[in-house]
Amino acid sequence: NHAHEALMAFTRLHLKKFRLFNDELFKFTEGVNLILGKNGSGKTSILESMEILFNGVSFRSRDTKDCIKEGFESFLISAKGTLKDKEYSLQVKKSQNSKISASRKLSDKSVKKGELVFLQLVLAKNLKMIEGEPELRREHLNQIMFHVEPALKRLENKYQKALKQRNRCLKKNLPESEIALWTSEVADLGLELSLKQYHFFKIYRESFKNFINEVTDKGIFKFLKGMDISFSKGWERSNKLKTSLLESLDRDRALGYTSKGPHRMDFTYTLNKKNAANQLSRGQSKILILLSFLSNLTLLEHLKGSETLLLIDDLSSELDQENLAQILKEILEIKSQIILTGIEGTEMHASIKNLSNFTQINL
Repeated sequence: NHAHEALMAFTRLHLKKFRLFNDELFKFTEGVNLILGKNGSGKTSILESMEILFNGVSFRSRDTKDCIKEGFESFLISAKGTLKDKEYSLQVKKSQNSKISASRKLSDKSVKKGELVFLQLVLAKNLKMIEGEPELRREHLNQIMFHVEPALKRLENKYQKALKQRNRCLKKNLPESEIALWTSEVADLGLELSLKQYHFFKIYRESFKNFINEVTDKGIFKFLKGMDISFSKGWERSNKLKTSLLESLDRDRALGYTSKGPHRMDFTYTLNKKNAANQLSRGQSKILILLSFLSNLTLLEHLKGSETLLLIDDLSSELDQENLAQILKEILEIKSQIILTGIEGTEMHASIKNLSNFTQINL
């Protein structure tokens, strides 16, 4: 077990003039790391800096300029870690009036973003994945799918380009003959994309169900017995995509965009064949989401052999003590490196006192 864990660790993070941090060094260890602090002490900012390091974007603001500490010209984030016994180093700099610049190296060789470690973030918005907007679920599935099969990202981009063109024609209310060309293009690429989405969804679903079943078989989180997910492709089941696009042409003209297609793909969480959103409490929903992220770690290792770094923001919110203690036990069994944040206070501390193998960082 430990041999595997040593393969990957994010070990040092240095923040300079980033958000509220002036000049801070954080040290992490393999396994579970817990960042504790009061509200507003910068816990989420640490996770944000890691997403900028690995992926070049922030989940909090469109422009990374917003992350520069008030009154300063630039921020610098740097980090070190190990991956399969090699050292990696990351550095990102952003100043007020220049583009973000990044260096990512494995054993001194440059690597592209996304090539080192797959970052999985569980943020407040993910907790709405069960009852929330389809975008949340779509984004979640796409992120994993594109990581496992990068070629699908290219197909998706081609599809999105054709979609944009068709939408432009619809908005301008161009004659049907001009729209027809893009309708065919969207239909062809869309069908190919949809079949790939569904193929991946089946693998995802299998892994998700197995994981949840393993957990409920242990006699914990019994409220999730009978959990499943079902796929909807983004247009009528019985129709060919092209037929569906032609049938909704008048509606699409009125809307000014294409209302059917794999860009509307979605999936639903079901509990004993009924919509799970109406049956689970907030805390139960959170447990389900956390477990589904844990099941992704198994899936990704299995499909891609990729190392995943799991970041969970505000672990204890919405959870009572028993569920918190139980999910922590599940988290500690995972072989990946995990970084959790939590608000200082009784719930979290009571659950954590009896756990030994984790590192604590106090802000």
